[in-house]
Amino acid sequence: MKQTLLKNIDSIPALPETVQEVERVYHDENSTFEDMRNVIEKDPLLTADILRAANAPMYGLKRQITNVQQAISLLGKDLVRNFALNNAVNSNFSINLSPYAMTKEQFSLACQRQLALTFNWLVRSNPSQMKHLAPAAFLVDLGRVIISKTLIDEGKQNLIQEAIDSGKDISQAEKEACGLQTTDVTATLFNHWNFEADMIHILRYSDDPDGTYEQEREMAAILKAVRETVLPNGEITDKSIETAKETIEEFDLDLAGYERALDRVLDR
Repeated sequence: MKQTLLKNIDSIPALPETVQEVERVYHDENSTFEDMRNVIEKDPLLTADILRAANAPMYGLKRQITNVQQAISLLGKDLVRNFALNNAVNSNFSINLSPYAMTKEQFSLACQRQLALTFNWLVRSNPSQMKHLAPAAFLVDLGRVIISKTLIDEGKQNLIQEAIDSGKDISQAEKEACGLQTTDVTATLFNHWNFEADMIHILRYSDDPDGTYEQEREMAAILKAVRETVLPNGEITDKSIETAKETIEEFDLDLAGYERALDRVLDR
């Protein structure tokens, strides 16, 4: 099963050409907001996707964004880059999460909430961490889509739910079913897409921040807390918040900033 899973990752196409160009501009230290805008506006579908995402209430903007320049100016290149990556996901993946008893809409909600929580938590206190953490938080569960496809193709779509029903958590259930958990699969996919090595490393250790280097530990812990807050089906519960706050306390993270960000995501 594990080998089939890895073959499925290798078969995933490269990022769409426009998104690759967005990535090139994003990583070019000499590029401007105007450069990114010009690349995006060449693709009407990508432009529409970005404007739709940018106007989500969870980003807290008080006026509607009507063009790409406004989106980049008000939300920043980091977040707009993630909206472009979401377009790539929609282009490359048929999302069927029936092995997890989840819908595409629930999966999408979880991704959006994880990105919004990360953005609102870091945008003022530590924006430099957004480069790695925003795409990691947004796409971390993409491995779940690949695991689902593999299980469906193998006719073993019941394995995840059976393991969960027997008392295992979702990561244990994934490992039992196919030998890898979601973060492992997503990290392998990120490597396939030639994403930056630091982001891949942080993602791999988001389940165990103590296992990584000191300079990456805080970011791995932030990603862990974000994933604990937002359940795989997109729900945020009192229990999930409590679990995340335990991680925040353990790694001495910014609790006040987290709570402000959570209020914005929950629109309260």
